[in-house]
Amino acid sequence: MDFTAEQLKNGAERWNYAAAVALVRECEQLAIDAEPLKTGNSFTRIVSGSYSKAIITTKEILTLLYNGYPEGAMALSRILYESMVVMRFLYTHRDDEALLQRYSDDFYVKVSRDRVKYYSYILEYSQDEEELAEAQRQKVAARKEHNKLKDKYSGFLSYNKQGNYLRDYWWIGDTLPSRSFGAIQNEMTLENLKILYVISCYRAHSGVVGNAVRFGTMLDDTTLSTSGSLEGFQVPLCFSLVCFGILTETMFDCVSVDCAHLIESIERIIAPFEDYLYR
Repeated sequence: MDFTAEQLKNGAERWNYAAAVALVRECEQLAIDAEPLKTGNSFTRIVSGSYSKAIITTKEILTLLYNGYPEGAMALSRILYESMVVMRFLYTHRDDEALLQRYSDDFYVKVSRDRVKYYSYILEYSQDEEELAEAQRQKVAARKEHNKLKDKYSGFLSYNKQGNYLRDYWWIGDTLPSRSFGAIQNEMTLENLKILYVISCYRAHSGVVGNAVRFGTMLDDTTLSTSGSLEGFQVPLCFSLVCFGILTETMFDCVSVDCAHLIESIERIIAPFEDYLYR
């Protein structure tokens, strides 16, 4: 580890780690008590699944921040932002059952497609006859499922030299001018968070910025930078909790549960550090 237990404890106290953990725990329990999966409402079931993932991701982000890895925390914050944007978009179209069904079916589109690829790999490289026979059966079943979905959504197919396919974000349909995450993002007009999203993408991918620029450190091209940092926590802390807060509002609005006190808790945690984002 890069820091002693005492250093980690002192660092966490600076940004009120205990309050952030308690906040997520309360959100988690409130969601469990609301039993959203028992509702027959399509959007509520969709957003509850997204919210459960958001709770896990926020726990991971806080764990990374506690241990001095703001870069990793910022990379994970991208997940919260993208989920928040998509959920807010679906919320504005929550009465469009066809759109919600397409969004849900996109999971099966991806699973069946990936199963075809996986079993194709087994068929090419396995030397076991029994495994080969099972892989062939599974590939045929996955191909049938994938083709069934393509037939169901034939009006949403795209084309390239390999044939027709359902591209990412095909499920948007004609709701927006373009079937892409960028189109959803523009529709939601989250201008104040877009630059932080770009920063999170830098941290998630290799590149000049992602490899060389670190939160809380000065760039030194003569020394390898491999240690953690107890500085630079402000950006991922604020970015992740703002996105988590919007997801929290979306979630509990669906089940008519008052979550104003949770949003107030988030605002108190990030208030000392918000100005840092705009320097």
